[in-house]
Amino acid sequence: MKINLIITIILLTFFTKAQCQYAVNFKADFKLSLNETFNEDQLNDLFSKYSNLLTPQSDITQLSSSLKGETLSIFPLSDFKKDDLYIDNIDKMLNSENSFQRLFSYLIIGASNDLTREEQLLNKLKIEKDKGNLIWCGMALLHLKTKHTTELFDFLVENENFGDAHMLPLFFKLDKKSLQETAYQRYNSDNVKARILAIQILSKTGNNPETEKIVLNAVKNWDINSKGYAIYTVKELQIGNLLETVKPFLDNDKTRKITLQALANSPTSTDNEYLKSLINQKETVSNDLLSCYLESKKIKNVKYWLELLRSKKVSNDYYFSVPLNKILYSDELLPDIQNTLKECKNEKIIEELVRALRSRNDVESTTILLDFLKYKNATIRYWSADALKGNKSQKLIDLLPILINDEKYRTVALVDLFVENNINDQQITFEKMYKNNSKDSEWERGSIEYLANFPLERHKELFRKILKNKQSDFAVRYDAALGLGRLKDVESVDLLIQVCEENRKESDLNSRTYLQALAMIKGEKAQNEIKSFLNSDEQVVSKLAVELLDNWN
Repeated sequence: MKINLIITIILLTFFTKAQCQYAVNFKADFKLSLNETFNEDQLNDLFSKYSNLLTPQSDITQLSSSLKGETLSIFPLSDFKKDDLYIDNIDKMLNSENSFQRLFSYLIIGASNDLTREEQLLNKLKIEKDKGNLIWCGMALLHLKTKHTTELFDFLVENENFGDAHMLPLFFKLDKKSLQETAYQRYNSDNVKARILAIQILSKTGNNPETEKIVLNAVKNWDINSKGYAIYTVKELQIGNLLETVKPFLDNDKTRKITLQALANSPTSTDNEYLKSLINQKETVSNDLLSCYLESKKIKNVKYWLELLRSKKVSNDYYFSVPLNKILYSDELLPDIQNTLKECKNEKIIEELVRALRSRNDVESTTILLDFLKYKNATIRYWSADALKGNKSQKLIDLLPILINDEKYRTVALVDLFVENNINDQQITFEKMYKNNSKDSEWERGSIEYLANFPLERHKELFRKILKNKQSDFAVRYDAALGLGRLKDVESVDLLIQVCEENRKESDLNSRTYLQALAMIKGEKAQNEIKSFLNSDEQVVSKLAVELLDNWN
């Protein structure tokens, strides 16, 4: 026990030192950036090396960190701004004639939450000539959550691409009162882009008589090419008594869809009844009518959408996405979803809607999903099996071996259900499927996943063969490695180390599964390989190495 405690302290100390070293390295590179020869290549190197520190607000940085299992700090350099190195040099860098140094200063000020430089950044918005620098100066102000929204508004109108906006989502999160005041100042601008942005802002700042007056005036008077933006704000604010104002726009392709959505969100019964009257005009309910009910902010409209799916004819090309409509997972809608799944005859609708029962373990949902596991439609069977993940129903457990052994009902989504329910007696079936589906990558992965979770001695050679084949799917190789780990196959340690090192060349992140497999087998060679990752530049990998070594005995 004492030995384990000592190991834990040593490893955690090492991990803390590694984190401190990361900060020390940054300071050393910061010093180098002060040289007047600091250039674009050096700046790009810092972008790559310290993305977590410099651009925590970036979608790309956030996605990368999420995939790595890392947690980002909102202001990762907040302590650095107290350092003499920062205090003595940031203004020099901010006012440097070297554009790359100025850009670097914008990044650091934003990431350190240095509000004392806000006025300087606002001034830079006026005088900075380099387009790339200007963008990062604006990003710094957005990250600092400045209340100078009018200055930023004008900056965005000039510099943001509204069709591929990256800064607008951050802008809309700024102080609501400041944003509203900015919109009131700019909605009458001669610049079309400015008018559109002002109206979009009002969709985020709440309704009041003045906002409603401005927005409805825009709906009535704006050019048809811009009118949809104003109607969108009407929809978001759930403004009522719309029919007479928006009815003319239902016949225009540019405004019809958003107009229907505004009517669906209206709190006025006249607007709602008119919308329903449109449904009975044709035998098939149009896609845009269905969508306006599903995308409504009112749950009664989503209930009505479900009623339409089970009682009306829907076009063959109608599409919706359950994961993109989180409201479909709500408890209030569950009975309506269950009824629609039982009564609807349209298989395309069932294929997608069945996903709304995911993680539902009640008797009714379980019964519906179990029945769909024998449905003739393969896609319905797949998503029904997927929805049953986490379900511990005995009926499901009894049914799984029957399904996997019948080609009529077999679907690869069943594999996870076998694993999580620990059904460990189907090796022969999965061996046959692996052999007979060599050209089907999904079944190849599914079969090896099962065999790796419940490995037998005879599978060692199969797993080794997969690892030796560099053309094998990476997920299959991962499972094969874990299969050897679970078998504690000492003879495969050298192979695992070799594969681990090969994958390490591209990124330490690719080696994590092989480290886990080595930790299962144990031994000095395995331990030394894992130790070599304690200095990994990838935080999640060095942390994994610490955990594996900490639990070695």
